[in-house]
Parts: sequence; structure tokens; C-alpha cells
Amino acid sequence: MTLVYGFASRGWKLSATCLDSWHQTASKVYPVSFAYDMNVLDAFQQIYEQTTEEIISYCHDDLVIGEKNWDLRVLKQFEDPQVGLVGFGGSLGHAMPGLYREPFRIPNLVRRDFLSNMRTAEANGHRFAGETDVACLDGFSLFVRRSVLDRWGGWPVNSPYGYWLYAEALCCETRRQGSRIRMVGVECDHLGGKTVGIVPLTDSYEEAHRYLADNNKDCLPYYVPLK
Repeated sequence: MTLVYGFASRGWKLSATCLDSWHQTASKVYPVSFAYDMNVLDAFQQIYEQTTEEIISYCHDDLVIGEKNWDLRVLKQFEDPQVGLVGFGGSLGHAMPGLYREPFRIPNLVRRDFLSNMRTAEANGHRFAGETDVACLDGFSLFVRRSVLDRWGGWPVNSPYGYWLYAEALCCETRRQGSRIRMVGVECDHLGGKTVGIVPLTDSYEEAHRYLADNNKDCLPYYVPLK
């Protein structure tokens, strides 16, 4: 199974150090597709179009990976053909039960019961070092099967998604396609917020949330079924 790192960056000063951590802890060297100084979805789409590997990694340029052979854990998940998306941090639930019974409220699109093995895991939810199905992944680490993007028609570059909610939209689409989303508790550190200090945000937070709610009524709300 082939993997490529998609590296979208605005060039914050330690981005190369973060990328080095992926190389240094993986079991082998993987190719990198770079996209610099672009809007999020434009960069992601360029990476998609310029690569051919079966699995595309879209990890933030401020992610430090500290676990040896983490890549083997990720690729193991894709041995199941029903798995379409894998990441290092995810929630068991996506959106509140009253999302469509109540007037639109952004908090009703919350991710519920978040799991990770980040250095700051407890500050964001619950620490989990194993592997499990989740409803929604955080965008700091996404590994997507190319066929999911193929069926989606690529990234929705002309939509209100951008800095906000691209991961949530991808997760809804993955579930819509009948594929599983897996969270793998890899030891890592998401430094967070580095791009915001370089490029001012112009994407609308509210518009992205309304668009997600309006276009995913068949997928939301969702909670991972108990086995």
C-alpha cells in the first residue's frame, strides 16, 4: 500500500522540523507533495491532483510525531477495504441530537467525546492509545484513501469550507460513502495555531458551520454505534 505526505504550509519557522519528525519516526521514507502559500483547500486539491499514491496524508505543518513506526499502525487500518479515513485524534460523536430539531446554533455541531494520544490529550478530551472507530477526525492529522476523494470529486474548493470544517466535511462524506473512520492513538504533539500568526483569517466561521449543517442532513448527527 502506497502513502504520500501532503505538506501544505505557509512556512512557519519550525514547519520543516515538524516534517522531519514524521520522517524520523516512520518505518521508511515516503515521498512528499508540497503546496506552499495557498488557501487550505486549494493546497489540498493540488496535492490530490499531483499524486497517485493510494493513501494521502494531510497533516498540519505544526504536528510533531514522537512514536516510532507510527506509519505501520496507520497503514494497518487500511488493510480493511471498508476503512476510508484514519487520523490521530477523533470524536465518537458528531453534532448534538437536537441539531435539526432546534434553530441553528453552532454549538450543536460540536464533536463529542474526543480521543487522542496528544501530549495535551486530557485538555482536549480523553487519552486513548489504541485504535477505534470514530465519527469525526480533527484536521491536524488525516490519512485518506484516494478513492474516497475520487468519489467526492476532489476537495470542495468552491465551497464555504476552508480553514474551518474541511475535516468535518470529509468525515461526513466518508460516512456517506459507507466507509469507516478510524482513530489511531499515536503519540504526538499538535503545536496549534501557527498559520494564524502568518496569514489573517478571512474564512467565515459561521458560514462554514451553516453550510455543513445544510448539506449533511443525511449524515448528522452521528454517534459511533455500540458493539
